[in-house]
Amino acid sequence: MNQNYMKNANTSSFKFKIPLFDIDWTLLKGGNVGNKVHHDAFEFALHTVYNQSAASYADASGQGRIDTQILIQILNVHGVSEEEAKNKMPQALEAMAKYFMKHADEGTYEIMPGVVELLADLKKRGLTLGLLTGNVAEIGWEKLRRAGIKDYFSFGAFGSMAYRRVDLIDIARKEAEKVLGQKLSVHDFVIVGDSPLDIACARAGGIPVIAVGTGHYKPHELIHADLTLESLEEKDKILEFLGLQGENI
Repeated sequence: MNQNYMKNANTSSFKFKIPLFDIDWTLLKGGNVGNKVHHDAFEFALHTVYNQSAASYADASGQGRIDTQILIQILNVHGVSEEEAKNKMPQALEAMAKYFMKHADEGTYEIMPGVVELLADLKKRGLTLGLLTGNVAEIGWEKLRRAGIKDYFSFGAFGSMAYRRVDLIDIARKEAEKVLGQKLSVHDFVIVGDSPLDIACARAGGIPVIAVGTGHYKPHELIHADLTLESLEEKDKILEFLGLQGENI
């Protein structure tokens, strides 16, 4: 086990860490099929809020980036400054959310292998589960609701809440404090994601990370995580990593 994880574990005020799950390609199938409505929502905001009719989601590299970063990246390609992009960001995020909710029936929301079994087991053991995802909050929650797994999660930190993924860690901490009614350290958390940027986020925030090779990256490309898995079907390895193996439920 990674020494950084052990160091962080020793500073934790919790016996067990609180998992922060990414959504696309970690909990739910992403890509052009699973995320078509989400991608279309980007383009709706780009065309209507920023008046960039030629802008497309295809102009960005979205894997592991949060939605605010993706908008800024696309707009930069079309000559829109970061300052202007940020000035109109609240309207853009609202436009994305409204578009997604209006067209959500056109999407598919397929749960990745092992997800339900893992979430159910963690909840039975009394863990509070959270989200750390690039999705706009309304979009992320609606995806999970339609997939039937929203109720497993008590709080979340979303891509509409910051401009850098690492900043979502402290946001998640504050959201978890509201739910649990007590002070927490960032070291009370572990990220569960599918991309090198999930790993980089955890490293920058000084917390451990579990990476699953279920998205655009295979396990051998995620070896810098504290625990690397083929999928969330490897539940026993996750339980052992969290110190839950052998605990009564």
